[in-house]
Amino acid sequence: MKHRKMNDIYRFYTYQKIPQNQSLKYLITIPCVNREERNAIQIIDKTFENFEKQGIFQHYPHFTVDILLFESGSKSLSYLQFIKSFHEKYPGRIKIMLSKRNLDGPQNIYRMFSYIQQQAIHHYDFCIWMDDDILVCKNFLQNMDSWVRQHINFTIFGSLYSPYQSYPIQNPNMSSYCQESFVRSYHGSCCTIFKPLLAKYITPLWFKTEKLRFVKEPDLRFRESIMKFFPNIKKFLVCSPSIVQHLNIGSAIYQHKQIRKGHTARHFIGIEEDPLWYSQNELSIDK
Repeated sequence: MKHRKMNDIYRFYTYQKIPQNQSLKYLITIPCVNREERNAIQIIDKTFENFEKQGIFQHYPHFTVDILLFESGSKSLSYLQFIKSFHEKYPGRIKIMLSKRNLDGPQNIYRMFSYIQQQAIHHYDFCIWMDDDILVCKNFLQNMDSWVRQHINFTIFGSLYSPYQSYPIQNPNMSSYCQESFVRSYHGSCCTIFKPLLAKYITPLWFKTEKLRFVKEPDLRFRESIMKFFPNIKKFLVCSPSIVQHLNIGSAIYQHKQIRKGHTARHFIGIEEDPLWYSQNELSIDK
């Protein structure tokens, strides 16, 4: 196991930037639930309206993006009726993985990581774990792709959402819009990017909370799994400013109140702003 892990570290850390003309395949995974059944606010339709406005369903010359929803076994799927119009406009871009039984958050996200470990690893270069209550910046995908090509091979995972402190990097290979943060500070899965290979280090301890300092929340189980398997990796890379914002409603599920008291990005660029991390010749091409 130790030898295999060392080989995998070399696959995470290649220390090579990805050429712009190299084709990449991204999978956005979004766990979701009928929030009304848990006395919380329904918001996923607003998230997808923002996705559409920011061009997430357009086509791009050097990368493709699929979206996979992991529905947690809600009694009613009526909250996903809005997806029908997106299926009609963007056929094949959005798929829904249903559950035959009702799952809580950790169970549903374990299912997500299991799928990544067993299936997505054969078809995608990178996974982007997002929440169902977020907003993204203008031209999000072009900026995301640019950040990934420049930085993802220098970190075990990355995030384009940062509710925690991050710090400038004294490294000429890193761009000005990339900073580093401590793995122990990570929380908030609003836009966590990783190679599918990482999933095999997330699933083994997922339900063994006594080995993960008894954490309950899925993002913290992810963090603690990284720390457990890779104790010498202390830092990971994030973008600065954040290009994703949390709508701050998820915590209401646990408190059974329609209030906003969760985490938010420390510095969000805004939904009308484009950070322009990509070059102008990478603009989308509609099909």
